Amino acid sequence: MPPAKKKDLDSQLISAALPLFAEKGMMVTMEEIAAQAGADVSVARERFEDPVDILHEAYRRGQSDMERLFRKTITGTLEEHMGVLFDGMMLSIKSFGPQMYLEMVYQATKDTVLMEVVKRQSGKVNFAVKAFLMDMVGRSIIEGVEGVEKVNQELVATFVEHLAQLLEGKKLPAVKRAWVKQASAMFTPGAKTMPPVMFE
Repeated sequence: MPPAKKKDLDSQLISAALPLFAEKGMMVTMEEIAAQAGADVSVARERFEDPVDILHEAYRRGQSDMERLFRKTITGTLEEHMGVLFDGMMLSIKSFGPQMYLEMVYQATKDTVLMEVVKRQSGKVNFAVKAFLMDMVGRSIIEGVEGVEKVNQELVATFVEHLAQLLEGKKLPAVKRAWVKQASAMFTPGAKTMPPVMFE
């Protein structure tokens, strides 16, 4: 199978699987996913060993894009940096979309296997966010971060809380602005983001 067709099939299988995971947790079978994707189950098994592999691939795609964004040099204010952080976390769930992601998180509260997958993937997001924060400290965008683990967890938790506002009809730009404002307030701007003092 040519690489483009494999990638298309992978995307079809992921798109078919995510709503099933959100509805049934890890009780989903490869047969159900293949049927939903309109693919032969033997072909689906050539691409993914089991449903968990499909879920990991959905997360991996978004996290790769998030990490690529975080590697780019950013200039500007603390708020602009926090906006990039928000965009990166949005990329980490791009395969899901906000609603499907929130449904998956909810389903994980009832499914221990799914919860383990979500926790493992959240750990990878937390690591990327922490690296982003440490880079901001290193470049004097923010002062040092005390209790980086706790701050990191709070950033990710408030991101999920703000995403829930989308389900209530709030628009993404407003949700992003509110999160950026709240997240920025957690930090002391560094020398590079402070406006210059004018001497009289």
